Amino acid sequence: MAINAIIKLDKRNITKKGYPIKMFVVGYGRDQFLSLKNKRYSFEENWMDGLLRSHPDYRLLNSELINRESELLKEIDYCNDNNLTFQESLEVFRNGIVDKELKIALLEKQLRELKGDSGTMLFEFWDKFMDELKSEGKSTKAYDDARAQLSNYLIGQDIRINDITYEFLKKFKQYKYQNGCNDGGLATYLRKIKTVFLEAQKRDSLNIKPGNPFKGSIPETLTSENVELSRKEFKKFKKYEPSKFSSEVNKLKMLRKIQLWNFQVLIGGHDFIDLATLEWSNIKNGRIRFRRRKNRSKKGGGPLVDNIILPEALNIIQKYGTKNGKRVFAFIPDPKIETDYADYRKNFNRALRKISQDLEFEHIMKTKSPRYIFRTWAGEERCDFLSTKQVQGQTIPDVSMRYQSSLSNELVANVICKTIYQKKCKPKKKKK
Repeated sequence: MAINAIIKLDKRNITKKGYPIKMFVVGYGRDQFLSLKNKRYSFEENWMDGLLRSHPDYRLLNSELINRESELLKEIDYCNDNNLTFQESLEVFRNGIVDKELKIALLEKQLRELKGDSGTMLFEFWDKFMDELKSEGKSTKAYDDARAQLSNYLIGQDIRINDITYEFLKKFKQYKYQNGCNDGGLATYLRKIKTVFLEAQKRDSLNIKPGNPFKGSIPETLTSENVELSRKEFKKFKKYEPSKFSSEVNKLKMLRKIQLWNFQVLIGGHDFIDLATLEWSNIKNGRIRFRRRKNRSKKGGGPLVDNIILPEALNIIQKYGTKNGKRVFAFIPDPKIETDYADYRKNFNRALRKISQDLEFEHIMKTKSPRYIFRTWAGEERCDFLSTKQVQGQTIPDVSMRYQSSLSNELVANVICKTIYQKKCKPKKKKK
């Protein structure tokens, strides 16, 4: 995707002098404002796709902007001709093409390409791959975390992708262990590094060596999300009372968290992120219909969840649903704003930890726990395996299932009723 940039008003904030005049850069599904070296301002009435003659400093400022736009066109061509990433392009727009270190780096890059050797650098490719993921609307947070860990280990230096060997990974693991990292965290970092490595390997033009240096390098871990919760404990959880020393506002927020977690269980043990993205259009005629967010990159968005809404779940929607918003629970930050959503989820998990400790549960509950709890209870009630997978929006692994239609609403509804209440749903009375 080509990089482009224009000079425009940044209307996000106004000052006494007017709006800042900045460069606006777009490309790879991203955009960003960059300040001019000399800060300039204009009110909206003095600007229309450019500076108007009514601007008090028109003569001086117009000449300056024309010169900057001329340079900007050269820089845009330079970025696109050299296939620069979004971040590399920003550096060009900030510093100009005369940046010596950038020129050297680009020449080295071109030299490696001309030689046809396998000198592709890891972070250089990593950043390009991240730009691709972002342009597809995918999250890169976990990759960014892994990159930061690897960069710390390499003291900010880049390495060739072909220099990633079993020995290199073993030294990286030792470094992380010495700095207090556990198997779970290390496995997460290594899986992301592996994904980047294999993605580069798929691209024949990069000449990445064959083989898998990660084999035997990633620690085997048991997920910490597999928790157990008895039905008796579940009742205690729903009746939990916040501390009498809590403010009224905090009490209400805690009670809302309890009911949201309860709602996750009641609708089939679905992920917290699916609550965050749930829209009013997903709820109709006593049913909840959506596709899991984790499957959004799959063809068709993955299996359709089409579950009955139990009266208890409906009460939660009616009490806590944001009637004027597009999303049902609009007070949960939109997952598209990753930082805000991550902070909210962390706060939610802290509340679940406190409740679990206060009630002396054997396991600490988390936002992911409802999925495992529902599946465990369904198994205890001997619910049909395929029906349970359909309730939870999971793909059936057996190839032959491609030719089987979705199971009936009645059969799927009984999975939810038996799992939650240990009895079948009451059949609806037929209208006379």
